[in-house]
Amino acid sequence: MPVYVTSPTKGRLGSRSTRAELIALLCEINKILAEATTQITIRHLFYRLVGSKLLEKTETEYKRLCAHLSNWRKQGVIPWSAFVDSTRWHLRQDTFEGLKDAAERSIETYRRDLWSNQAFYVEVWVEKDAISGLVYDTARRFGIPVFVCRGYASLSSMFSAADVFRRAEKAGKLPVIFHLGDYDPSGHGAADSAENSLHEHFGCNLLFERIAVTENQIRELNLPTRPVKLSDSRAKNWKGSECVELDAMDPGYMQNLVEEKITDLIDEEEWEISKAIETAERHTLESTFAAILKNGQK
Repeated sequence: MPVYVTSPTKGRLGSRSTRAELIALLCEINKILAEATTQITIRHLFYRLVGSKLLEKTETEYKRLCAHLSNWRKQGVIPWSAFVDSTRWHLRQDTFEGLKDAAERSIETYRRDLWSNQAFYVEVWVEKDAISGLVYDTARRFGIPVFVCRGYASLSSMFSAADVFRRAEKAGKLPVIFHLGDYDPSGHGAADSAENSLHEHFGCNLLFERIAVTENQIRELNLPTRPVKLSDSRAKNWKGSECVELDAMDPGYMQNLVEEKITDLIDEEEWEISKAIETAERHTLESTFAAILKNGQK
């Protein structure tokens, strides 16, 4: 199948790129995708290609990459499933084919609240839709909700969050937020605004920890930087001249980071007791639905 080639344009990716150059780019992309242990964002791929000196670090170059990827995916040379889809969520009423289907799915999906006997109530907050899909699977394994802030969260969403946190406090738990966002004036400003709003406007007593992107991570992981956007009204108070997008961080690193932060809070003895109860309760469901499952009723 022929590789899609754009018409000549300015920039490294499109500066009269030859067929051989585009094939080389495609090979590097497929190599990166093959090495990935999970889906990645297109922005993360872009930063990897910039690091390999195959692309220039400009928004125009990023848009050209998106155009190439769109056509290569349509051609079938890059899998549709290669990149995380932040728009995959949809609203739909759960329905069943019958009682047997309902029973089987009830048993399969039953989850006990393993945090009921823990000292903390935990949430993961993410600045971007695209990243939420990467950390959701990790958080879901521990029964942790993920909230997408999308920059500056609305007061209505803060009110809803505060209501949940206050109920956790009444139950004797310390609410904890692990926040992941860009290292730039707007990213830090949005995180500060959320934390201050929960503390000052809604009176929540909680731990708000910004776990990515941090200055230490930028140095330790050698993350690619970009200049501060001078159009950002908060730029004048920003320390330094460089910024880093969350997308530049390796997805596997982010997932491991979220898992480590969550497990550090877990009382393992209580956790194992709750898991044993969950297993016993699932067996109870199986016994309860035994007749339906045996007869295959619909």
